[in-house]
Amino acid sequence: MEKNRSKTIVKSGYIFILTNFLLAVFNIIVGLLSNSLAIASDAVHSLTDSISGFIIIICEKLASHHELSKHRARIERITTIIIALIIIAVGIEIIVLSIKNIITPEEVDYSLPTIIVLIASIAVKYLLANYLKTTGKNIKSNVLIASGAETMNDTWISVVVLISAIIYAIWQIDISSYVSIIIAIIIVKIGLEFIFPHISKHHHHHLENDTDHTMKKSAK
Repeated sequence: MEKNRSKTIVKSGYIFILTNFLLAVFNIIVGLLSNSLAIASDAVHSLTDSISGFIIIICEKLASHHELSKHRARIERITTIIIALIIIAVGIEIIVLSIKNIITPEEVDYSLPTIIVLIASIAVKYLLANYLKTTGKNIKSNVLIASGAETMNDTWISVVVLISAIIYAIWQIDISSYVSIIIAIIIVKIGLEFIFPHISKHHHHHLENDTDHTMKKSAK
């Protein structure tokens, strides 16, 4: 049972890395061809997301080690905190970049290829986020749930860019920086909830308790 759980987490980590890497490569190519800063930024973001996948795999390998298996719950908790810190860092970065863009606006380049790639990215990220969250809930892994939340954050960021692109194409008004700040604040809040479960009434706290209980049971 525990072995299957470990394999599922590692497999999810590889899927997370591969999907984000392919998204990044695709976005870089289209971004260069269309000269779109929005897509190029999204590509860089996808590459940094791959870090979370490596963290998941490394920590799971450590937790599966015979001598460290008794500390599995603690290792998973530390992994969740690391991913949560990445989520918070992304949120803060978006706020800083958005404020800079409001102060000194840059020329927007939202072409048809940009919109098509954004739609494709949104679809892929949404499916990946649901896969990670569903798998995490099924095997009671806060690590995968946190990764799913991180991916869903990226999905909403892409949705904002897409809506902003459509609004700009129709009315020549760029609202992306203002909306991004609101979403970034929500992202930071989600990250904090993974580190401090008691500030949220969501499932994170109960799931964490369930995970700890399962680990204690298996250790007996």
